[in-house]
Amino acid sequence: MKLNRTLLAGVTAVAFGIAGSLGVATAQEASPAAPAPEAQAPAATAPQIDDQKLQSFATAFLEVSEVTQEYQPQIAAAGSVEAQQKLQQEAGQKMVDAVNSTDGITVEEYNMIIQAAQADPELAQRINGEITKAAAAGGAPAAQQPAQQQ
Repeated sequence: MKLNRTLLAGVTAVAFGIAGSLGVATAQEASPAAPAPEAQAPAATAPQIDDQKLQSFATAFLEVSEVTQEYQPQIAAAGSVEAQQKLQQEAGQKMVDAVNSTDGITVEEYNMIIQAAQADPELAQRINGEITKAAAAGGAPAAQQPAQQQ
């Protein structure tokens, strides 16, 4: 059960605190800020993530985003810290369930991809492309995702 709590905490943190990180990583790529030394050699530190895994991630990301959109207003409107915590736990479990119900990805892989995308702007860009495609294919609004221009 401790592993499940750790996974739940990871997915909850991702959804409520880091979900926008993909956009941040893309923005960092466009920014002329000095990159960290490890950013110059991402192949040596970043895990290789194949297209199939990214497609599964994108599907799971959209599901987790739906849970986030459902629960954020409820958490904000909760009358007490205890009520907020209860809603966060409930949302976190739904997020874990959403990832677990997606074929081709585990919660551990989902969290690893989020972390890798924060450090690798190219990966973040690939993920944004997959999320845009998945949202278009599933009928979910893609307005929050960057448009691909080619």
